[in-house]
Amino acid sequence: MNLKFIKTLIVSVFFGLILQSTVIAQSSDASEKFKEYFNEVVHKVEREDDFDQKRVVLNESFENMMTAYKRVSSMNGISAEDQKGITELQKNISAKMDELNGRNGYDMVADAQLNDFANYAQNDLEQANAVTISLTTVLLVVIILLLL
Repeated sequence: MNLKFIKTLIVSVFFGLILQSTVIAQSSDASEKFKEYFNEVVHKVEREDDFDQKRVVLNESFENMMTAYKRVSSMNGISAEDQKGITELQKNISAKMDELNGRNGYDMVADAQLNDFANYAQNDLEQANAVTISLTTVLLVVIILLLL
């Protein structure tokens, strides 16, 4: 084999590995940013003394997520599988909003349970998001959430 060909092959493999490492790092960073967003919401709820304000924080967070998912789902290039996942996540968030506010057959979350509800919602939404949509779509959602 030609030495020039071998060098080119080695350099190509090296750059491919670097590129793959960068994509993996950015993907895990997107998931971490998503978790940080939820974590900050939970901390805001826990810091609030006023129960009505706790509900406002949670409702605004849910509305921001719904807006982010809606914007991402309207983008060109989002796969049918991710579209389906986003629809499921929106239903999940809508159900959480209904439960929080006592709508559509749900009992309103008691004031004393708002901190626990925030933690429950955080865990549930993080798990659902990680399983339901691709990391590329998570990255888009995170970017939009950070802009809201």
